[in-house]
Amino acid sequence: MKYNKAEAKEAAREILRGIWTAMPYAWDQNDKFDEKSNRSNMDHIINNIKVDGHYCSGNIAEFWSMPDDERMYAHEVMLDQARGKIPMIAGCHHQSVKQVVSLAKHAQDIGYDFIIVLTPYVAARDDETVYQFYEYICANVDIGIILFNVPQNCHPISAKLARRLSKLDNICGFKQADGSPASTHAIIDAVGKELVISVADEAPWLTSMTQLGLQWLVNYNPHLYQTKEWLPLNQYTKAAQEGDINKATAIAKTLQPLRELHAKWIMGYWNSGRMPIAEMKYWQELIGMKGGKTRPPVIPMSDEMKYEMKKDLIATGIIKK
Repeated sequence: MKYNKAEAKEAAREILRGIWTAMPYAWDQNDKFDEKSNRSNMDHIINNIKVDGHYCSGNIAEFWSMPDDERMYAHEVMLDQARGKIPMIAGCHHQSVKQVVSLAKHAQDIGYDFIIVLTPYVAARDDETVYQFYEYICANVDIGIILFNVPQNCHPISAKLARRLSKLDNICGFKQADGSPASTHAIIDAVGKELVISVADEAPWLTSMTQLGLQWLVNYNPHLYQTKEWLPLNQYTKAAQEGDINKATAIAKTLQPLRELHAKWIMGYWNSGRMPIAEMKYWQELIGMKGGKTRPPVIPMSDEMKYEMKKDLIATGIIKK
């Protein structure tokens, strides 16, 4: 941490920029954290697809299947492999506020730039309980905290609650996983000057940059949509940042076939209540990354499903690229 608690918001404005990714963790044959494979994936996102930052231990990393010591070990490995080349966020999600603090202190002590914390998923169904959850965490750690709004699973962070939370020194960012444009616009109006906001989806990223004034994208699309030889997301982001909207739009259009497969294989399952982690991992394998097995209760893919996904991805051309 290169800032104190009172400087967290300023640090976030400087650091939380560009394209960040989040990846599933790979497990080995003994169902342990696969250090070699996870280090390989970190090298890929840094050296090949050139992300601006990385978020560890998110929903798609199956954090909820990991005991705390395994999560801390994972944070150590991923941070070590980043070697200071990119800034890093540690996911410290937990129902127990004390466990959140424990994970957060560990991330703070080993050198993470920020942490991100979901609202509690049990016993918090109103604004006051959610506020007190974050207030407790902020009082016990110094590291900057990013709010993660997932209304499908947790009590939603409304514009009113976000405004109140933004007054806490540590609160410095907001990952918006609510697909409602009205909700996003309300959050931007309420705290856009105080917190760095990311809409957790690539599809509206060009609009987010050019019309909403957002500077940060964090989700799993950057490494699923790009390869070492083909970096359209990076390219249209750069074009938009340089003010060449026509060029940015033309490049962004080339991702439409992958967006359609994302709607089919990822969001199609997610919206039906099934976490598509196996699908993400197999997608990674098809484009040269490490994937592997999932942990219960995540359901593995059948051979028929794998055949169909491979056929779909081949049709887009990304595997050849």
